[in-house]
Amino acid sequence: MKKVLTTLIAALTVLMAMSQELPQFTSDDFDGWSYNNPGIGLTSVNIGGGKIVLYVNSQGLALTLCSPLFSCQGMDSIEANVVWFTKEFSASNFDISRTALTMVLEDDQGNPLDSVTQVPTVVRSTHTLILRLPVPPGLQTAGLRFVSWTGNVVSSGAIKRALLYAINSSTPGGDTPTSVVGDVDSDGACTIGDVTALVDALLNGSYDGINREGADVDKDGNITIGDVTALIDRLLGGN
Repeated sequence: MKKVLTTLIAALTVLMAMSQELPQFTSDDFDGWSYNNPGIGLTSVNIGGGKIVLYVNSQGLALTLCSPLFSCQGMDSIEANVVWFTKEFSASNFDISRTALTMVLEDDQGNPLDSVTQVPTVVRSTHTLILRLPVPPGLQTAGLRFVSWTGNVVSSGAIKRALLYAINSSTPGGDTPTSVVGDVDSDGACTIGDVTALVDALLNGSYDGINREGADVDKDGNITIGDVTALIDRLLGGN
């Protein structure tokens, strides 16, 4: 079952990226992204090797990674699943609080509209961070900027992947925000994070900590792999 669930998640990731037409950032897909470090280019080798480093250099320049502009019509929020590689994590003067990663939503003129910051809570080389920002009503086109405002050459970080997802919080079928079908993690919305939470629960054989009502997506009274499939269909607009 683990192999089947892993395959379903992989398929969902690819299909959501295609269906939402958001600019994904991986070592295989970084078209249109920009990095303001003249010494390092966006290449598969550099991205995979964790060389897309974000920090403020000694001249005060914040090295940033920016997405191309994209249409955000009909979106309520944007979620980014970021693999954040912490540099120099074993150095004696390393400060984890300075590795905070910020995601900024900008309009088509580069003006910041909103931002969210997350600080890793443990010292390890690779972190997976989930960053989400609301999309202002009426905004047609936007871009994202990733920056580590407090990072320096010692306490810096590098982006190796940023998978973007468009979130529409108005659920189909008239569901209320307090009882969203597919809201496994009880955050009030149905997203790819709920697929991960549901898969983890099935693999661990424990449903403690999840919203059982939301996890029973097909409403058959049981939580099974069929609910994973139903949840994927729901996210892709199949229901």
